[in-house]
Amino acid sequence: MAGSRVVTAKNIKIVKEARIADYMAVVLATVFWGGSFASTKLALAQSDPLTIIWLRCGIAIPVLALGAYLQKTLRLPTRKEIVPLFAMGFQGIFFHLLIQAYAMKTSSAANANWVMVAGPALVAIFGSFFLGEKISKQGAAGLFLSVIGVTLVLAFGTVRNEAFTGFGSVGDLILIASVVNWAAFSIISRKFLQQKLQPGFAILWEMCFSFACSSLFLFMIGADFSKISGYNFATWQSIIFLGVFASALAHLFWFQGLSVLPAARVVIFQFIQPIVGIIVSYFVIGERFTPWLFAGGAMIAAGVWLVNRK
Repeated sequence: MAGSRVVTAKNIKIVKEARIADYMAVVLATVFWGGSFASTKLALAQSDPLTIIWLRCGIAIPVLALGAYLQKTLRLPTRKEIVPLFAMGFQGIFFHLLIQAYAMKTSSAANANWVMVAGPALVAIFGSFFLGEKISKQGAAGLFLSVIGVTLVLAFGTVRNEAFTGFGSVGDLILIASVVNWAAFSIISRKFLQQKLQPGFAILWEMCFSFACSSLFLFMIGADFSKISGYNFATWQSIIFLGVFASALAHLFWFQGLSVLPAARVVIFQFIQPIVGIIVSYFVIGERFTPWLFAGGAMIAAGVWLVNRK
């Protein structure tokens, strides 16, 4: 969940039977998200988090516009839609991706993927406190497992190069803040967003407003855009992957799957993300792990499964 997934299955009417292509679309979305943290970490070698978000959103917009055109949802937002779309673009994409990028300076890509998977468990807690949604006994057990799993992953999951004996790194703590932000945003959207926005249309304009926010912040800090021309091939490869695949195609494929698959079934596919993230981070950026990463990951997966099980 590297991106914003604020439009849920409740907003999408299931109108046809699932095909193999629909399952593949969901798998590809989770694969793209799984590789996003390692790509961000690689790009940070030459770029800064804010510039990465700016380029990522700018590259994603044409792809999302084409997707909205093919889905016949390409249009300008109405006056009533502008405020919620801007709010979603700022908190759900710009701020969310920005703090994740800062987290990748000191956290590991494997940790990030597992912590993001625990997001639905936190949404359940927030839903209980703020929306009065009941949590079953098995759901409570799932929440407990997820918390223990996240603790194990952050404390012992990754082999650290530096001498460090505390709980996680600064980046790990920022990752937790990122999950809290995503969970809070999901609850706020569920409570206050009344429009049933079409996914392709909503994601396009969220990305546009996120691009506008990042442009404004770059202008305010007096960013030196000339440095972009000095990026090497690996950096551009990572940024293009983040824009085209992790930001644009992943969202389009994800909502394509949600349009024909039950939400409870789609949740299971999210567990592909950290597996892909571990593989990519191992081979691309050389991260090494301990058995605790897999033990903690298994607990997170089991906990999220219990929370979402009906």
